[in-house]
Amino acid sequence: MEYYRQPCPIRIVEDTGCAFMMGTIGGALFQYMKGFRDAPVGLRRRLNDGLVSVKLRTPGIAGSFAVWGATFSTVDCTLVHYRQQEDSWNSIISGAATGGILAARQGIRQMASSAIFGCLVMALIEGAGSVVATIYADEDPSIAPGETQDKPQRPQWDVVQEGSQNDLPGHMGTSTHSILDLVKMASGVIK
Repeated sequence: MEYYRQPCPIRIVEDTGCAFMMGTIGGALFQYMKGFRDAPVGLRRRLNDGLVSVKLRTPGIAGSFAVWGATFSTVDCTLVHYRQQEDSWNSIISGAATGGILAARQGIRQMASSAIFGCLVMALIEGAGSVVATIYADEDPSIAPGETQDKPQRPQWDVVQEGSQNDLPGHMGTSTHSILDLVKMASGVIK
């Protein structure tokens, strides 16, 4: 399976930021619901306690996610450098190493169990990605894993050259449109 990702020094920063944002958004939602549920009776108290819970606990959750993302990406980039290839094994080994490194202060036994858990989680994620890629490859042979496409596919929002597909309903072409025109075109395409 081919991965199209940022080069390694930038990847570490990108993955750390993405993990921080996932921790922030997910932690805020979870902590708000938890604070809302555990608050005393009354809507005003519940809303307030939900916000207080978000303020108190979300930064710690986001920071933990960021540390996990930074450690994972650092190990992944190290493996890419030494193995000179990017494949599923890098992610699986990185998950195991990250689990072990982050549990190092808790002793050897906890380190080993965290490493095994990290390895299994990443193996499940990579396996699911492989299954999805295989299913889609059966339907469309142009996206088979491991094959490079000669001509990259154009995203739907890219501008098409003059005269090629401008006769399609709702096609934007190269002319400029206002937001109102775009909404009218979208409603025409949806109907």
